Amino acid sequence: MCQTLTRAGFDIASASTGQATGLRVGREQDVVIVSWVPADELDPAGRTDASYEGIRTALRRALQEILTQAGYAVEVDRTGGHVRVSRVHRVPADD
Repeated sequence: MCQTLTRAGFDIASASTGQATGLRVGREQDVVIVSWVPADELDPAGRTDASYEGIRTALRRALQEILTQAGYAVEVDRTGGHVRVSRVHRVPADD
């Protein structure tokens, strides 16, 4: 999954790195959680109420499209602001 996102142009950091910004990937039981942490450069004023909902919505849609086309099942968590990804086992079509 990380290779798919890298090929699509995303820079990825492990969620276990702590303070990393950008697209973060972590594991939770049998799914992968993909989230986004904005960099300080997006809000030099340091507003505590900056939610970046427009960016988050666009990112979730992009992740859903890219990963679904690559054969993953993607569940969007609008409350948490992340996506949950699992592998779909496709049955080959009869030709």
